[in-house]
Amino acid sequence: MLLFKRTKKNNESQLDEDVVSRTVLDAMQQENDQLLDQLETLKLDVSELTEKNQHLTEQLTRSKYYQSIVKTVMGLSVLIISFAVLYVLNEEPQYTAMLLLIEAAFIFMMLRSSDES
Repeated sequence: MLLFKRTKKNNESQLDEDVVSRTVLDAMQQENDQLLDQLETLKLDVSELTEKNQHLTEQLTRSKYYQSIVKTVMGLSVLIISFAVLYVLNEEPQYTAMLLLIEAAFIFMMLRSSDES
């Protein structure tokens, strides 16, 4: 009879361990589900922010202010390149200044006409 009582106690202790491990497993599963839900919401937030970033970038590239800045930078770079070419060709300073002023006036008028249209 003592043998049967020992096995019964062992079976009860195993059942208690199974119940404890199930509750721990259920708690871990719930925590895992919560983390997965949070991850999905973060993915949605990131995708929305990416779309908004793309939209704002497109608006910036289409804006008149951005286009005028780009054109101005291009005009200044043309002036700098012209000055470098005239300097390499050893042009006289008075002619260099006159040519650059004429070119600057032309670029300025070109920029003004593109802003009005």
